Amino acid sequence: MSDFTYAEPASLHGLLQRGRGLGATAALGDPRAAADLVYACAVTDTRWDRQTEHRSAYLARLIHRLGLPLQPIEAHLLAFTGDDADRIEPTLRILTLLPLLGRSDAVPVLRRYAVDGRHWALALETIAYSRAWEEVPELGAGLDAEVLAARDDAELAAAADGESQPWTSWARVRPRVRRLLGDDVGTAEQAHHRPVRADLAGVAAAELLRLVAEGPARGRQLALRELGRRGDPVVLDLAEDLELRNAAGWTPGIVQALHPLAHAAVPRARAWADSGDEVLERLAVEVLCGFGETEDGPYLLDALTTAVAQGAWCATESPARGLGRLGLAAATEVLVSAWESTVHSRAREAILAGLRGCAPSATADGFTEEGLHDCEPAVQEAACAWAPDTPAARAALDALCTDPLVPELHAQARHRLDRSRSADGVLGREQLQRSALHRERGESGAGA
Repeated sequence: MSDFTYAEPASLHGLLQRGRGLGATAALGDPRAAADLVYACAVTDTRWDRQTEHRSAYLARLIHRLGLPLQPIEAHLLAFTGDDADRIEPTLRILTLLPLLGRSDAVPVLRRYAVDGRHWALALETIAYSRAWEEVPELGAGLDAEVLAARDDAELAAAADGESQPWTSWARVRPRVRRLLGDDVGTAEQAHHRPVRADLAGVAAAELLRLVAEGPARGRQLALRELGRRGDPVVLDLAEDLELRNAAGWTPGIVQALHPLAHAAVPRARAWADSGDEVLERLAVEVLCGFGETEDGPYLLDALTTAVAQGAWCATESPARGLGRLGLAAATEVLVSAWESTVHSRAREAILAGLRGCAPSATADGFTEEGLHDCEPAVQEAACAWAPDTPAARAALDALCTDPLVPELHAQARHRLDRSRSADGVLGREQLQRSALHRERGESGAGA
């Protein structure tokens, strides 16, 4: 989780830090005010959850569209002399995306740092695992010769990895790399653990219960899931079993095991909601968000309100989805607050689903349109599916159809545009038919 201070949510800096679509459109509308703020985000990891969130494409796109020079970014890389390479990885990732947008000036910046930079090995790895490595030949052409000329054997041996790029490719054509790697090329040491049978479909319930109680961690999870898949109500009892909880107080795999029980788990979940047991209350939210009924809306709204007030952003996702499914209009205000204030960009997908179900259509459409410019591909994908038919949304969808940074969204954006154009065709035909009918009536009246 990020440890720096976020700017106010409504400020341009705060919007850009959070990767909001409104930040992108505001920056493009005021390039002079945005430039320094975009640079600041490009050299600072603003992600709240570095395991699940995205910023690289969002910032690379802004750097490109604003026409920002890359000298300040390169200066930041060269000035960083710390040992924590993770501090500059986000900046390197942004640079690897820029050539895909036609910013060829990013290529020499990347190459120089991969040869001479303090964390040159990380730069090589980042480049080699980027799409630009395959799609922009000038990025990698001859880079092996430059790196090998700049580094001695000790430095290369410390950085080279026989299981990762670019070392595996270089080992095939560079005897020096092959010699340094020795027998390690493609033969990473595998940890030897007793395998856990993944397919438990034919295992008796009693054996599954024994595995839940006594088996290794992975075996417990698989057994729990199998019991859940069978719809065995014993899963409800296991959820309450304190002995099964790990050191963090959680029973791994229990949520996945409860889900197949569907509506059968709702009565017990309602009891958990008032149990005073924090773990069971979290499980209650998970069950009720998927299968609860209108009467459970206030409980989910309270869970969402509490999560927003506490800044427990991951805990906003399930109740937001559940409230959207139930269509609780009273949740709109809290959902809007969550959207505007969350620093967990990944949560906006669930919050958008909540807004689509709870908010008035004009409100929901506004946030959906903003989502088309979001930093999270998952939010953009959801926004594509629900995009309103407005000129601004069509322009955003048209851009997504060919955006080289999100090829996974091309089909979804094109499908939504095609639906809009089909609707235009239907409306056009209906208008022509009405016009023809009016003409016929006019001619009949004149003849009479």
